[in-house]
Amino acid sequence: MRTCSGELIETVLSDSWVQSKWTSLVLPDSTRIDIPVSRPSKIICIGRNYQEHAREMDHPIPDEVLYFGKAPSSLLAHESDIRIPRDVGRVDHEAELAVIIGRETSRVPESSAISHVAGYSILNDVTARTLQKTDIEQGKPWFRSKSLDTFCPMGPYLVPADRIDENPQLDIECRVNGEIRQKANTREMIFSVPVLIAQISRHITLLPGDIIATGTPKGVSPIQAGDIVEITIEGLGTLKNRVIEAE
Repeated sequence: MRTCSGELIETVLSDSWVQSKWTSLVLPDSTRIDIPVSRPSKIICIGRNYQEHAREMDHPIPDEVLYFGKAPSSLLAHESDIRIPRDVGRVDHEAELAVIIGRETSRVPESSAISHVAGYSILNDVTARTLQKTDIEQGKPWFRSKSLDTFCPMGPYLVPADRIDENPQLDIECRVNGEIRQKANTREMIFSVPVLIAQISRHITLLPGDIIATGTPKGVSPIQAGDIVEITIEGLGTLKNRVIEAE
């Protein structure tokens, strides 16, 4: 993982992320942090993985994993600006735990799924809600509303999997301009991280660097130009982004 200036924050010392040894460097306060994984082959997002969020969106509680794609080109670094086009209507924040895959993963059982995780990070699944509603009403997929440029802030770091419990139970909080909008714990997820990896990999091969956004808890709400969005997950730091109007 590198800063925007190219300085190493965490250095991976082998080809396989999950078998890597990690070393750390002390960097000056002025250092800007780049996206932890800048070129994943895919970003897979999980829908309705918290019961209360499904209810607030008037959706049924799922009995199997619901997932969809988000364009990797939407990735955005910590402390970079979320740019909202003028013509997209309502845009919401969605605070999520991100799982980064460490090695090729196909048809793995739940019992060994965690061994395929390189690490964890924080992700904001920014959503153009008005566009999403329009697409759903027309029977179209959600891809457009999820994939606008800058609509996937992620960071600030990739925390190695061996520093987090195998079944992560982490406090998660989203604040907009200092006001708490979302507050939950990842233990409230309907489908755990091992279940997600096992079920997705039954049909889709996951590659090193691929990202799974594990779903958002209740409390999603609109953001607009001038807002500061901060997401804190226990043990992973705080992801912070300003919202501006796209030129």
